Amino acid sequence: MKLGRITFFAGALVLAPQAAGAQETGDLPAIDVIQETPVQKAARARKKAPAVSPLSTAPTTTVSSEGAGGAAAGAEGGAGGLAAPITVPSAVTNVTDADIEREGTGSVQEVLQQKVPGVIISDAAGNPVRSEVNFRGFTSSSVSGRAQGLAVYQNGVRINESFGDVVQWDFLPSNAIDSMSVVSNNPSFGLNALGGAISIIMKDGFSYQGGEVDVMAGSFGRRQVGVQAGGSSGNASAYFATEGIWDDSFRDYSESEIKRFYGDLGFKGTFAELHLSLTAAKNKIGASAAAPVELLDRDWSNTFTTPQESTPEVIMPTLSAKVKATDTLTFSGVGYYRNYKNSVIDGNVTELEECDVAPDPSNPLDLEEGFCTEAESGPPTNFIRDAVTGEFIEADDFDEDTLGSIERLKTKSESWGAAFEGQEKTPLFGRPNLFIAGVSYDHGRSNYKTSSELAQIQPGYVAEGTGVTYRDEENELTPRDLDSENTYWGLYFSNALDITDRLTVTVGGRYNHATIKLHDNTDDFPELNTTNKYERFNPMAGANYKLFPGLSVYGGYSESNRAPTPAELGCAEPDNPCLIESFLTDDPPLDQVIGRTAEIGLRGQGNYYGGRYTWGAGLFRTMSEDDILPVTSSSGRIYFVNAGDTLRQGVELSATYETRTWNVYGSYAFVDATLDTCNDPSGECAFLEPGDRLPGIPRHIFKAGFEYWLTHKWKIGADLVASSNSPFFPNEVSDEEDLNAFLPGYTRVDLHTSYDITDNIQVYGLVKNLFNQKYGLYGTYFEAEEVSELDEALGGPGFEDSRTVSPAMPFAAYGGVKVRF
Repeated sequence: MKLGRITFFAGALVLAPQAAGAQETGDLPAIDVIQETPVQKAARARKKAPAVSPLSTAPTTTVSSEGAGGAAAGAEGGAGGLAAPITVPSAVTNVTDADIEREGTGSVQEVLQQKVPGVIISDAAGNPVRSEVNFRGFTSSSVSGRAQGLAVYQNGVRINESFGDVVQWDFLPSNAIDSMSVVSNNPSFGLNALGGAISIIMKDGFSYQGGEVDVMAGSFGRRQVGVQAGGSSGNASAYFATEGIWDDSFRDYSESEIKRFYGDLGFKGTFAELHLSLTAAKNKIGASAAAPVELLDRDWSNTFTTPQESTPEVIMPTLSAKVKATDTLTFSGVGYYRNYKNSVIDGNVTELEECDVAPDPSNPLDLEEGFCTEAESGPPTNFIRDAVTGEFIEADDFDEDTLGSIERLKTKSESWGAAFEGQEKTPLFGRPNLFIAGVSYDHGRSNYKTSSELAQIQPGYVAEGTGVTYRDEENELTPRDLDSENTYWGLYFSNALDITDRLTVTVGGRYNHATIKLHDNTDDFPELNTTNKYERFNPMAGANYKLFPGLSVYGGYSESNRAPTPAELGCAEPDNPCLIESFLTDDPPLDQVIGRTAEIGLRGQGNYYGGRYTWGAGLFRTMSEDDILPVTSSSGRIYFVNAGDTLRQGVELSATYETRTWNVYGSYAFVDATLDTCNDPSGECAFLEPGDRLPGIPRHIFKAGFEYWLTHKWKIGADLVASSNSPFFPNEVSDEEDLNAFLPGYTRVDLHTSYDITDNIQVYGLVKNLFNQKYGLYGTYFEAEEVSELDEALGGPGFEDSRTVSPAMPFAAYGGVKVRF
């Protein structure tokens, strides 16, 4: 075959055969460059909207408002979860690679915030790399100790980590993501999908052909390089993407270094398709957490007690396959292995104080002054010893005025699993029908180690270690060494039947079983050696009705359950709480959380005055029975309780309009998240009263944005996010001092522009937080009076305000160059 023409289309290289009879020459084939118009790009993005299924690796189905043929038009591929038909009876928002490119910095969390009506980000860690995704009041976070309420899937593999269900968003190369779907509650996504699920589909050599190099730099020492390339030959394909990000941060001592990779080898035949992929990352993230508001008033870049650093790593190979057995029957499956490591260093102030130590045969120094923790009443009894020698620690060796600690934790997890699914499209009663059934299995083993080292706080609130690791006589601060083993398996089915050309009815359900084993390796906490089992069947039912062409109404009801994580089970004792996110104690078992969700809505799409519009409006209500909430003490210790029933309900509105030269979008979400009833036997209910708003969740979220092509080469755009206030996270300090603070609302505006110098070279610019708004993304309390003495010892004026806040990034600007080939 002779090559007659080479065509570049949106970065893809297309080789066309030479026409029969054409004259052969020694010249290279002619080259045509096709400029992709905005409406073509939008159409391509819509085509890539994935099916609503954890294992949907063939993103060919668009969630539509059309009702006819819904069941028959269900997604091909996708196993391990409900491969929903296009008439899915719940809210679904699709995010494309074009949306990720528009955001510009490679932050998956920021993209979800821009495009999904009910999503807002918060930042308990104090670093945008580790920011959290909140959807309808449910959280997906990389920080242990946060109540996780969303399941996250990558090419059908659940990537909530084995030990604490955390999600390391920093592991995902943003340039390798083909699309994302945010799906409201659906039991097919298994455990921990109380608020819904986020399904991420990665690129491969069949879907992406070409190459790109993206280099960017800007404010706060930001340097970023992204490379991707893919293509196919015959029945085989290959794709890889890598990103490197170096950021000095706007906050002191908060530098980040991100190195992440994704690759895929694919093989496709007439009746089968096979993919072998690898995800790998090795990151170093400075996360300085919240700081006193008075300290931030001195300088927005100030941090409170460092070092605070996390070094997560992952290696995850996966193997997925799809086989078309007959014209109507398709089998799909995926298997994976995941190796996860994370080390955390956390500098802190300490609650230790000098006290008299009575003479003791085990105390050869016969100390007069040592360290202890404050007793609730009477003289102190909990004395501090050297964790290695067992001897009392001599107070004279340290400066009590600047005494602090450095906590260290190490998590190592190995997990593996598989899922298999069958899809049958044979008509039922002469009507289009899609029946799905499958099974999933996930197994994980983790080791969790923690320790505390005495430190001296230096200027700038930098904790400098002394080399003395300590423990206490009552085992509140004693080092931990815990093994955990968790096994999850589930059986599920769904059936979507077109009752008429207008009405599609979907029913289904999933049975979940979880076994969680804990074993203490120190022999200090024998009560930790437990096995906890949880099981439940979660039903779902819903319908979609086509009112008119381009307009449909949907409604559904579903249930879900969340089993406590090993981290939560190991830290559920109020009298012996966790020192930080890491420390585990011998605890009572927690009950699983049961979620019940109902929603109803309208959605439409169509063409109007030369452009295309989409819109949606919906109501949702989720009651979470025996919700697990973290309780934070004034010293930073954490324990978990079944606080009670929580209610999250609200409204979501969204609309888009796009033409050949411009597009615009807008959305609004009202999220009313409250404690409905208190079931905590202690009556504390995470320091909340029935009717109180849940912390960290704003009631009103508004987003809008536009893009305009000034010429066919030059584009400009802007995005706006506005949030109302949200309650601080309460703790013992707020309870004792009767504090009820709110994070103020904010409005942030971002700008972006790009110019195509040639058809293969583009320059672009980004502005984040255009008006330099100073606002917080997380708020809680600390003991201002006690820490004030430390501030004065370091030369400061002291503290009077007990509020602490994680500051948002101020004004930032970036510029970059993309080269496509």
